[in-house]
Amino acid sequence: MPALKNLLLPVDYSDRSLTAAEHARFIAKQCGSQVTVLHVKEPRTDEDDGQAARRAAVANLLLKDLDVTSVELPGHPADVIVQYAREHSYDLIVMPTRGHSALRLFLLGSVTAKVLHDTETPVWTGVHNEQEAGAPLTEVRHVVCAVDLGLQSETVLRWAGDFAQRLGARLTVVHASAQLVPTFGVVHDPEFRAHLAELMSAQLADLLRKTVIAAETRLASGEPARAVVEVARESKSDVLVIGRTPPGLMGRLRATAYAIIRQSHCPVISV
Repeated sequence: MPALKNLLLPVDYSDRSLTAAEHARFIAKQCGSQVTVLHVKEPRTDEDDGQAARRAAVANLLLKDLDVTSVELPGHPADVIVQYAREHSYDLIVMPTRGHSALRLFLLGSVTAKVLHDTETPVWTGVHNEQEAGAPLTEVRHVVCAVDLGLQSETVLRWAGDFAQRLGARLTVVHASAQLVPTFGVVHDPEFRAHLAELMSAQLADLLRKTVIAAETRLASGEPARAVVEVARESKSDVLVIGRTPPGLMGRLRATAYAIIRQSHCPVISV
């Protein structure tokens, strides 16, 4: 995992930008990071009094004891954020999501979703459901890392392991599978499910040995997004680390990752 020396904080000076700024400040204080505040000004948009006040609040929050640079650029927000992060090799992008209305609880903000689809930089997103946002993040004691046992699992686990170690947090690695749920047919056979569980546990153990990372492991049964979120909630995790698919024509954010970010009770880092 990179040392998190350079954080990119895109802001639109909404209320949720303040929460993202608090998270960026927490990470920067823990890791000694430099923070770039990026505001993308779309054509024919004017700043209102509320935005001006929140701009000042973000500045006041971040400027205390931190190394901060402010940048303002024109263009489409998601495109500018992705390009700017690529050109300057940031270690982490810290962004809010949108979840104010009943409808938006089922949708990520279009800018955040596009950034998650397009960028190769890890992205920190805050709690999507504002009713669960809770108290400000002041410490990270427990990190949960979800792996699908695919090609990206080693990369995701190494990132999560280094992150947890850097913050002095314990780490739990979880793999969720619908195949562990009793259903009609072959998977209804308890012996077959037990065999699958043994195979998955062995794969998790091999993954930990390969990465030389010490962590608890969990198998969760059910639809993966829901099962991962339930494990993270039950274990009172402070941060959830997940993987995205490798860059390609279809983007990096798939349905499972999207659902986890939308439902998680804690911030999610998408690697």
